[in-house]
Amino acid sequence: MGWTVKCRLGIQGFALFKVGPRGGFLSGELVRSERECSFRMITYTSRFLTRAEIWFDNEPTATARPVDWILYNLRSSPVPGAQSRIFYTLLVDLSQSQEQLRSELNEDTAYKVRRARDRDKIICESCNARDPAVMNDFEKMYNAFAAIKHLVPLNRPRLERLAAAGVLDISAAKDPQGNVLVYHANYRDHRRATQLETPSLYRSLPQSAARNFSGRANRYLTWSNILRYKNEGLKAFDFGGWHLGSDPEMLSINDFKRGFGGTVVREYQCEQILTLKGWVVLCAAKLLQQARSTLSNEGEPVLNSEFPVQASVAIK
Repeated sequence: MGWTVKCRLGIQGFALFKVGPRGGFLSGELVRSERECSFRMITYTSRFLTRAEIWFDNEPTATARPVDWILYNLRSSPVPGAQSRIFYTLLVDLSQSQEQLRSELNEDTAYKVRRARDRDKIICESCNARDPAVMNDFEKMYNAFAAIKHLVPLNRPRLERLAAAGVLDISAAKDPQGNVLVYHANYRDHRRATQLETPSLYRSLPQSAARNFSGRANRYLTWSNILRYKNEGLKAFDFGGWHLGSDPEMLSINDFKRGFGGTVVREYQCEQILTLKGWVVLCAAKLLQQARSTLSNEGEPVLNSEFPVQASVAIK
């Protein structure tokens, strides 16, 4: 099993690559630099269907193999002929100067970033997302985090697919002894990054001083990633969601995000089913999901349970 990635090679046009399920190019020409590639569409087999993911306002690759359905993530407008739902997120404009970005930090966030850097001696590192050891450590922290928050365990195969395609960015904040305090997993292409997962063991720490220490590390890692993405030429970073309701915990997370400035924008998650097989399989899956939601008194389910960005997951 594998999938196709279409890459833009600078001014040389495009090249297609077959990627194996564990990563690595199976066919195609080797690119000079991963950062020169625009990963427009990733296709793979999922639940008997051939699925494609497209992020932001990229378009389907005309030469890619046929697919049963396409998931469009964080689209600026609905895709014609697709089922869509509105998704709000907080977007930071990275075309601003570093001084302008710093000026958007509120007083509390700016102080905690400085303290994490200067007094706490927090170390922020960019990790190799394709390294199994990195993924093992990330999964271990995520699953402990998920258990505390009553979330499902990590969907590791999805992250491994993104990593193999070169669009998963994993970073970590460590204490001076090298212990990881928080991980960030972001989707990124050549122009934008979006936050997917931010596991930490903040809630398991018994002392408030330790929780505050971890919270400052989280802010410092967020700020370090913003500056890194800007230096690498990206134009935008978003926090993977924004809560519009009245849930106190979600509103406190909004406050964390608001500390970095940015603008709340309305975007769209879209699902386009292209084949009869796709309709049959997905309709059956949705009926089953609705039945489970009714039995457990849950709210209305999202378009599809495999959407890479969901408010319950992306907003922490």
